[in-house]
Amino acid sequence: MIDKLKISKGILSKINSQITTRTSAKKISQELEGKILSIQIKNTSHFFNVIMISNELNLHTNKENFDVQISGSLISFTNLLRDNSSDALRDGSIGINGDVAVAQKFQKLFEMIKPDIEEELSHIVGDVMANNIVKFSKKTGDWMLNTRDILQENIKEYLQEEIKLMPSKYEFNFFSKEVSKIRDDIERLEKKINEFQR
Repeated sequence: MIDKLKISKGILSKINSQITTRTSAKKISQELEGKILSIQIKNTSHFFNVIMISNELNLHTNKENFDVQISGSLISFTNLLRDNSSDALRDGSIGINGDVAVAQKFQKLFEMIKPDIEEELSHIVGDVMANNIVKFSKKTGDWMLNTRDILQENIKEYLQEEIKLMPSKYEFNFFSKEVSKIRDDIERLEKKINEFQR
């Protein structure tokens, strides 16, 4: 069975070592002193709370007590590590609850200490293998995104063209214009009826 506490402490140890080696990260961590970040995996009871104490992130066990909470699916968090975090916020896959200024400082801190995965892997498996793993991961991620886009387009086309369950953009716009036209006609007719009754 996986020891979550041991893994969490290992991750925090790596993050804290990155904070201590970067002056700009230390400065932000001082501004975050005593602040609690809660990471909540949507549709599960899993959460990960950390508190900044003396330039180090430490586990914090109180789920209800936080300055800022970031919630999302596991896939959203994985994408967040790869992609631009502002995109994840805009598309709604990541949610923020609490003090936005604190969230921005944590975001800035994590961007500063983001490890070079290839460099970290090279210490374990060697330079060539690390390079191949990173290339394979990137290609797999790109393939998955491309497959998702194609699947979405195919489903949309099937619903609109094959079974006519959803209107196309053109059909929807045409329908909206016709509804507006009828509404305007009814308003004019109502005015004429009111004038006629006087």
